[in-house]
Amino acid sequence: MRIALIGGTGNIGEGLAFRLKLAGYDVIIGSRKEEKALSKAQHFNALVEELGGKGDIQGMVNEEAAMKADVAVITIPWQHAFETAEKLRDSLAGKVVISPVVPMVVENGVFRYSPPPEGSAGLKLARILDRSKVVVAFNNIPAKRFANPQERFEWDVAVCSDDEDAKRIVMEIVSSIDGLRAFDAGGLENSPTIEALTPLLINLAKRNKTRELGVRFA
Repeated sequence: MRIALIGGTGNIGEGLAFRLKLAGYDVIIGSRKEEKALSKAQHFNALVEELGGKGDIQGMVNEEAAMKADVAVITIPWQHAFETAEKLRDSLAGKVVISPVVPMVVENGVFRYSPPPEGSAGLKLARILDRSKVVVAFNNIPAKRFANPQERFEWDVAVCSDDEDAKRIVMEIVSSIDGLRAFDAGGLENSPTIEALTPLLINLAKRNKTRELGVRFA
């Protein structure tokens, strides 16, 4: 299975790139600029080989990555995610599209959930990508810790979608990553609750002066 990380040169794409490859998936790094995608692919290939895997991650522009992928992950800051989705609408038609996107604003040093009129980033992406199978997942993963290859963790990932087959595929992907456990969170109507957990986790970490926090259901 080929998984494209759209805008995978930063944000949560850093962690997904090598962890998905180590889990046995074919990984494509997408970027607006081909040279940046190729440079990041080279970096992650070296990292995967250092960790004992086979480094054959590809790098290419987002449009080409979307066309070649079986599954795409929108690993772009939320301010640009919707515009990018509009541009890739045709390339992503019929494919599973994972949204870890969380719209947030900072007010007086406090992070707050700031969903679009549709109710959540996942619901807006489902409207834009109406010919794709949108699945909300990975929203509550601490990106910096996830991108650290030395980090060991036990985190749970809530996965929701209106397409049951797509949700099953994504839950399998999540559970294939060492340290992650997938939970079925129902349909996309539950995506606002999942996304809103992220600013809460950030605020908790700041207020209690801890490192980034993940979620564990027990």
